[in-house]
Amino acid sequence: MHDEVVVLCAGCVVGHSGLRSRTCGVDERYMLKTITNLKTSRLLFAALLMGTLSACAIPVNDNKDTRAEFKEANDPFEPANRVIFSVNVAVDQLILQPTAVTYRDLFPNELKPPVENFITNLLMPLSFLHSLLQGDLERADQAATRFFTALPTLLLANTMPDKTPVFEDGGQTLAVWGFEEGPYVMLPLLGPSSVRDTVGTIGDFFLDPVGRLTDTPVRVGRAGSKVVVARSKNVDQVRDLQRNSLDYYAAVRSLYRQQRKAQVRNGDGTDVQPAPTLGLEEGLDIKETALSK
Repeated sequence: MHDEVVVLCAGCVVGHSGLRSRTCGVDERYMLKTITNLKTSRLLFAALLMGTLSACAIPVNDNKDTRAEFKEANDPFEPANRVIFSVNVAVDQLILQPTAVTYRDLFPNELKPPVENFITNLLMPLSFLHSLLQGDLERADQAATRFFTALPTLLLANTMPDKTPVFEDGGQTLAVWGFEEGPYVMLPLLGPSSVRDTVGTIGDFFLDPVGRLTDTPVRVGRAGSKVVVARSKNVDQVRDLQRNSLDYYAAVRSLYRQQRKAQVRNGDGTDVQPAPTLGLEEGLDIKETALSK
């Protein structure tokens, strides 16, 4: 709170600190009471908001199987997540998917490798830092080697074609450090996440060396290009998932968690950052069990 609360009324000023006042026929005690009532109203509104969110996080009945399923899903914010998911799907269908299809079908094939190498190489400094934080010196060396050997080519070449690129992020580092993933979260535009991965994403915004050394348009361009390229590689896969899933939202949630577990174990070489809405990458197989969830 400010040191001094100033209330203006027809030319009179009441200073709350020290109770300095210049009155104009208005009862000072009435003004202070009004201020107190405003504070009380804000507290009541905050309590009501927290109660509403808590209500969304409680299973609809006391059935034991329902509660077990609720706990396994670890998705206490599901009502809000589904709303955000629907918006993300709409953005994907109207903007991202057409752009990805255009890139896939019309962009010259001979120019795709340099573009994709450039995007991948720009991610290597952040992957290097997280590999160090995880104590994985081998992967840190691989990320640094790929980045520096690609510098003479303006980052357009893949100088380690026999090696899978290293993709590490803040969420993976927190997982290695022993933090639980926490509840499932659907982020606007960014897609599936968890509390742990969301914290990691925020940390990466400040930690990313490329982001700190470049202007905002460069960062936005890198992020947008990366999303379009990733989405172009799973257009048909996602369409099949939409058609065959009994619950598209639950299927995406299940696949996202499978992917993240594989990435934390360094068992999946695909890029960690999810395409908006989906978070499904090129190398991820869609199992029948996931489609039925």
